[in-house]
Parts: sequence; structure tokens; C-alpha cells
Amino acid sequence: MPIIQQENGRRSVKGLPQSWGVRAYRELSAAQAGAIGPMPDRYKKLAAMLDGLTSAAIPLDSTDAQLCMMAERWANDCASNAATIHDAAALRQRMEFICRVRGVEPPDEEDDQQVIRRCTDPAWWRRNLRRVFNRMFEHAAIRLGRVSGRAGVYVSDETVQKRISQNRRNSKALRSVTMENEQGQRFGLDALASKGMGNKRLRKGELMLRFAGCEEIANERGDVGLFITVTCPSKFHAVLFKTNEINPHYEGATPRDAQDHLTAVWERTRAQNHRDCIQPYGLRMVEPHHDGCAHWHMVMFMAPDQVEQFTKNLRHYALEVDGNEPGAQARRVVTEPIDPAKGSAAGYLVKYVSKNFDDEHVGVHIDEDGTRSIPDLVGGVVITPAQRVEAWAAVWGIRQFQFVGTPPVMPWRETRRIEAAKVQNAPEHIKAAWLACQRETTTDEHGEVTVTKPADYAAYIRAQGGVNMGRDYLIHVATRLKAVEGRYGLVDRPVPTGIYCATAPQVQYASTRYEWRRVGLAVGVGLRGPWSPVNNCTVEDAPFWEAAAGYTPYIPPHDDSEWFEAFDFACFDQFGEFNPDLFTERESNNARKD
Repeated sequence: MPIIQQENGRRSVKGLPQSWGVRAYRELSAAQAGAIGPMPDRYKKLAAMLDGLTSAAIPLDSTDAQLCMMAERWANDCASNAATIHDAAALRQRMEFICRVRGVEPPDEEDDQQVIRRCTDPAWWRRNLRRVFNRMFEHAAIRLGRVSGRAGVYVSDETVQKRISQNRRNSKALRSVTMENEQGQRFGLDALASKGMGNKRLRKGELMLRFAGCEEIANERGDVGLFITVTCPSKFHAVLFKTNEINPHYEGATPRDAQDHLTAVWERTRAQNHRDCIQPYGLRMVEPHHDGCAHWHMVMFMAPDQVEQFTKNLRHYALEVDGNEPGAQARRVVTEPIDPAKGSAAGYLVKYVSKNFDDEHVGVHIDEDGTRSIPDLVGGVVITPAQRVEAWAAVWGIRQFQFVGTPPVMPWRETRRIEAAKVQNAPEHIKAAWLACQRETTTDEHGEVTVTKPADYAAYIRAQGGVNMGRDYLIHVATRLKAVEGRYGLVDRPVPTGIYCATAPQVQYASTRYEWRRVGLAVGVGLRGPWSPVNNCTVEDAPFWEAAAGYTPYIPPHDDSEWFEAFDFACFDQFGEFNPDLFTERESNNARKD
């Protein structure tokens, strides 16, 4: 039975965050309703759920500081085992057991030494504990009805606030690091990150560019577009939209469970399409319902005579589970032909893409259930719907966008790094791909950049041989194995070096890349990091699993900056900023009283 505690005159359920515990106690009291003798079924079900939530491996009311202490303790437990078990394979099994007991998935590295180093590192435990705790916390919020159109839409208020604080800390950490390449050029790490796909504006622009290329190819082929929405059975939904009450058919599924269900539906549909010689291509997007349950939007292109069979296949597998429940036939799969007279396929898509990036040209979010989500004020911070969607995807590890049946994007990005002189003697499709990836710009006297020739993803698709080519695309990324020095030692990883033609893999077209290193005090004690991944420093009395590695890693002087960067100081935000004027006034008032 749940344990009831009283603090500052307020009764709550022990083991839950304060606001949750108070509400849970009220619901328990209402479910009991003065019953004498056997408790009502509603009370028993609610008590059983609360017992499950409060008996989790990591308490739901844990603070980030407590998670950091857990990470230190469990890393020390693994290190203690490493001091007594001297067989690497046996030690790995022991540490994997410790991870699973603590509710953390053990490392999946093949090298035993890599696994041991991770399990003895508090930073590794800290990262994984936060991920496990955040998902456990959010699942509890969903089960308690804290995620809905009338509470925290898409994701709980506490989780989205933590995500905003995390993004703020990450930005601060990036600004504090300066990088230098072998040509002596120096940039802040935040400036370098803004030039990659970590920049939302660039990622959104590339996504829309790729989709516009798909639409152009579809028009050339005479294919038609279909806008599709696929939802999960009712048992995946935790909260009823109309009443904001817990769904009686809900079976405790998480948004990841819903995503896995939709993925399985699509896998079966894709296999049947292959048997029926149907080859759709386009884009798949994942969005949350008001209660966090995942649903899919897809824009697929295919031949006109394939639309009917494609829809039949998708409906068949989507309705395999609870296909006869109320509303399933009408809402489980909804298709809408894209009418060119009403606008392009990209026009259908841009609203849904913007909802997941920046809310540009969106206005009010309207969910499939009719939920209206507008920017809200939580804890003194204005939270936009796009921030809630981003926090939802980050917590549950859900990939929001995925292209289907189109060439891979990595050769596109790698081709943009190649100089023009290196492809002068290349085959025609390599030259065509290079021209498609480049854009031409002009800069006026005020420094404003104007794009005179944008990149052309449709031309890149043609250079790759078309759509739905599987592994037979004409251009691939060239890689080489490189010994990369990471936190846990040297690891051979494939590093992109350029592109090559599938018909002549021995000829590679190298891309321009730089070697970067941290400079200044960020490396520690004012020393610069090595260019080479190999460090020849020696360490006395290395553990047996490091001594057998063939090299001795460099161990820098102790530095607490990483711990402070990783610590979540949002718990102190409630006290506000220190104001010396108010402090002086308070001291003066105290002096008068004395």
C-alpha cells in the first residue's frame, strides 16, 4: 500500500515529487470515499499503480545531485570488482550484471577493456542514469495523467524544463571551448557546431530541400502523392482527450512502445509492398499526441495504379491489433491524395516540419485529437510547442524524420566537401552529383549573402540512379579505419574520406577535412592537446586491462570542470539571482530591529 506522509501540513504519497504526491493522495482519498471494509476496485487499482511507481529502482523524487552520487557509488562498486577479478571476460560479466541490477543497459562494445573502462567511469553512469531516470519519470507522469492537453501537452512540465536547462548548459559549454585546426584557424566550438546539422535552421532547410527534390522526381515520373496518418490502438493512449481521465483500456505502454508498434506495422506493410511490386518513396515523420503517444505522418509518392493496393496493405496491418474497437476503421489509417491544384506536396509538409523545429508559420498546434497547444508559461519560462516536441523526442530517443526509398544523404554531404579540381576527370554522374550539391552565392556591399543558384537534390537523385535503388546507388562514401582516441582509449572507427563510384571503387575523390584540437585552458593546466591520437606518456601501476591494451593512455591532472558542467543547477533557480541591494536593505532592517 502507498505510504502517506505529511510535510508542512500537506499530505502526500511518499516517493513521488511533492506536487504529484499531493494529487495522488487526493485521488486515493476520493477513491476510498469513506468505504468501510473492503476497498473499492478503483482504490485497489490506483494503490497498485502507485506501489509500482514508488518501488522503482531509482526513486522518482531523486534530484540530479542524488543521481550524480549514485553514479559515483556504482562506478566505485565496479572498480572494487575490478580490483579482485583479474579475468577480463569474467569481470565484464560481473559488471554487466551490476548494470542490469541498477536498471541500466550495459555497454555493447565488443572489446572487454572498453566495457570495463565505461563501467568504472562515473561520467558513463551519470549519462545513463539520467536517461533511464528521465524515461522512468516521464512514464510515471503519463500514467498519472500529468501529460495531456489540459496538463503538460506532449510532455510533462518538469521534463521540458529540464530539457531547456540542459540545452542552456550545453550552449554554455560549447561557448567555453576554442578549437584550432592544423592551419592555425581558431573558432569557438559553438560556431563550429552551428555550421553542422546540429543547427536546427540548417537541418530544417536540408530536410525541405531533400523533400522538394523527391517531389520533382515524382512529377517527372508521373507519380502521385499521398498524405497518410497512422495512429496506435487505444490501449497505447494513457489519457482520454474529452474527459482528461485515465484511459481504462490503457495497458502502460510508453511512447517508445507506440513507436515500436508503428515501426512493426510499417515493416510488415513494406514486405507486402515488395511482394506486390509496389515501390513508394517519400518522408515519414513522428509526432506526439496530446498524451505523448506517438503517431506517424507520411507523404509517399507512387504510381497511380499502386495507390489502392498500397492503402489496402497499410490498413490491413494497422488494423491487425484491435481493429474492431470503436473508431479504429475511421481513424487508425487516414489517407488524403495530394491535389496539385491546392498546392505542392512540400506545402502539405511544411506545417508539420515547422511544428518540430521552430513553430514558424504554424500558429497554434492542433493535434489529431483536436488539442490546441499554444506557448505557455511554466516556472517563469515561456515554453513553445516546438520545445515540448523536441523534449519529447529527446527523452524517448525517437527519430522524428526518415526518408524512404531515396538515396542516402551521407554521399550528398560528403560531396559538398570536395574541391572542383578533384572531380574534373570523374565520370559524368560524379560531376552531376557534385554540381547538384553546390550552391552559388553573392555578397553585396553590406555583407548580405544572396543565393543565386541553390543546391538541387533532384539532380543528385538522378546522378545516384533514381529512387528505390536499395544498395545499387551509384555513389558511396569512402572511409578508412582510424585509431580515434576517446575517453576510454583508442578505438578503430571508420572515418569518411570522400566518395567513390560503385563501378570503380578503387578510385576515390577525397574531401577536404581538418584536424581539430582544443586550445587554451580547456585542455587542462594550459597545455595543448596532441594532434595525433597516440600519446606516449607512461603511467605507473596501470590496471591489468589497460596494461594489455598495447598502449598507455594519457591521464591529465584532476579537473572538476566537467562535473560542474554536467551538474544540473536548475534546482537552485527557484531562489532567483543574487541582488546585493536587497541584501543590504535586509541587513539594514535587521539592524533596526536589534
